[in-house]
Amino acid sequence: MADVGEPRDPVAEWEARVKTQFEALRQFAKSRSCALTARDIPPRLPGATPGREVTVYLEPVTRRVWKSTFPGQSGFGQFGCYTPGGYLRRLRLSNRIFGDDVEFEGVWSRKDGLSIVTSQSYIQPHPVRFIPTAAEIEGLLHALGFAYDGSTMLWERSDGVQLADTHDRNFIRAPDESIIAIDVQPRLLPGHEFEAVVAGA
Repeated sequence: MADVGEPRDPVAEWEARVKTQFEALRQFAKSRSCALTARDIPPRLPGATPGREVTVYLEPVTRRVWKSTFPGQSGFGQFGCYTPGGYLRRLRLSNRIFGDDVEFEGVWSRKDGLSIVTSQSYIQPHPVRFIPTAAEIEGLLHALGFAYDGSTMLWERSDGVQLADTHDRNFIRAPDESIIAIDVQPRLLPGHEFEAVVAGA
């Protein structure tokens, strides 16, 4: 039997994967003229404090919200930490499930590492009741075809999508009383096709 040496440490494997993906993303951004500097980033969103995953900015002309991941990181949540590829896939799933319009703006080279920058439409909150109730959130998810699985404590759908972080702070009630998801975290279970995921399926 060949001597293949000791198996690589899982943490080292993870760090290598993240580093490789960030470098590939940096090269992609450079080739598409979306390698960003601090001068490209709009002002911070008034009143916004850094969240657990991103810092939030507001582009004053287009009124789009820009989100920048922390340097060298690409998000985490109930499903664990994400690679850069996994983070972008999560946002694409959100676009398909909720009809969002999240767009990739580029990669920001910061002092402490690379940051993934995306943007999405600014959502005007309801002037009085901007946090929806649990019943309203459940109504939205049921309307989108999801059912709650008590064994996993996740919302699931027949196309293989699971939703995590469905607490009330990840939804906004708009002035027209509609409920809009803003930071819900989806994932697609193995054996299911990304292309089969349709908004409101």
